[in-house]
Amino acid sequence: MKMEQPAGQVADLRYWLGDFQTRFNGNNRAVKLTKGWDRDILLEALDSGKRYTMMVRESKLTDILASEPQSKDETLVTLRANEDILTQIFSGNYNPSTALIDGVLEVYSDGRDKVKLEALAMVIWGI
Repeated sequence: MKMEQPAGQVADLRYWLGDFQTRFNGNNRAVKLTKGWDRDILLEALDSGKRYTMMVRESKLTDILASEPQSKDETLVTLRANEDILTQIFSGNYNPSTALIDGVLEVYSDGRDKVKLEALAMVIWGI
């Protein structure tokens, strides 16, 4: 689902993360997929150094913090790419699976979490 940039402004990564949060929380299939899947998802922009932590709790994307997660255990999922790539992904203009295959997105998590991320990508981005 290709999203359009808001009129009259340059949308940055933080804007698109908020937009993604709205789409995620409003998607019944995403809510169902994340039942019992409480995770911190760390986004690291390799070029700008920006870091955001998206917190998934009780099947909702509850918070997006401009910081690293408090815990660094097996429930941490890390996505790394340049800021423009992350912006394109979370605005819906770049398929995250394609970004991974293209070598511009790095994903660090356990195998089950990678499967969950793939399923979420299919549900949220209509892949």
